[in-house]
Amino acid sequence: MPEPRLFAEKLSAAEGPAVGPNGWMLNVCSFTLTDRDWPFRGGDITATHQSRPLRTHAVFNTSTPEVVGIPAALAFGPDGCLYVTDEGRQSVVRVAPNGEQTDLITACDGEGLNGPNDLSFDPDGNLYFTDPWTSSLESPIGGVYGYQWATGRLTKIAGGMAFPNGIVVHGERLYVAETMTRKVWLFEVTGPGRAGDRTEFCTLPEAPDDEWQGGDGMALDAEGNLYVTQLAVGCIQVYAPDGDLLESIPTGGRRPTNMCFGGPAFDTLFVTVDDLGTMVTIPVGATGYRLPFCPSRSAAHPWAPMLPPAPE
Repeated sequence: MPEPRLFAEKLSAAEGPAVGPNGWMLNVCSFTLTDRDWPFRGGDITATHQSRPLRTHAVFNTSTPEVVGIPAALAFGPDGCLYVTDEGRQSVVRVAPNGEQTDLITACDGEGLNGPNDLSFDPDGNLYFTDPWTSSLESPIGGVYGYQWATGRLTKIAGGMAFPNGIVVHGERLYVAETMTRKVWLFEVTGPGRAGDRTEFCTLPEAPDDEWQGGDGMALDAEGNLYVTQLAVGCIQVYAPDGDLLESIPTGGRRPTNMCFGGPAFDTLFVTVDDLGTMVTIPVGATGYRLPFCPSRSAAHPWAPMLPPAPE
């Protein structure tokens, strides 16, 4: 496996990479690291062009006058908007092509969200997301939700979880990583924004003595293999569709947080590494599953004006 290659640096609490329009790669900076004199701060959404590594731009910030933003993940939706899970705002934030931010999802049946972490759209625009903020083994209050695009109906799929984190939906499969237990759960999608009972898909290898040693972000390749960033061990664990561990991919740092496929052939992982404040690239020799509404093939994507002009 090739060594990870540095793509972006000095990212404050790097998380949530996503393919953007016109060759740009986006990511979030979750927290401001006050002990480091870095140009990016908590709440920043940044962009680095695939042809210009290490030249990173701040695009916007999710903080408001009332709330410090803690963004965690990004995904483009069926309406051409960018969606951000923000634990500080305790909402799923919709960012329109003109930069207007709206707290789209803040509560379910009158009960406020804890703080969403990761999200995944299906091809019909239905949105699935995790809501773990402040949950733990001692206080397993995390949940998983599904949002039906056509009606705006929000359904609580699961509760009582110890920090549900990464999430990805593909066909009738909904995968959720529960960080504190090192488990990845598999839910059967039963309808738009809905899923049934969970079954255990896999348990990640035991890590050094660190409560944050489970899975974080996830991605799929075109063959249905599941890639899971594992905190505390500095690896991406790759699982076959039946749950067998296929390989471990080193990321160059101890705390990889999330990843996505990108690059010209869509066979390169872009991985955020929290302890180093970096995003690295790793060619893996497998073609990634192209997420619904991925803007990489659309030069005229509605959100393109939010980004700098692509380098010539």
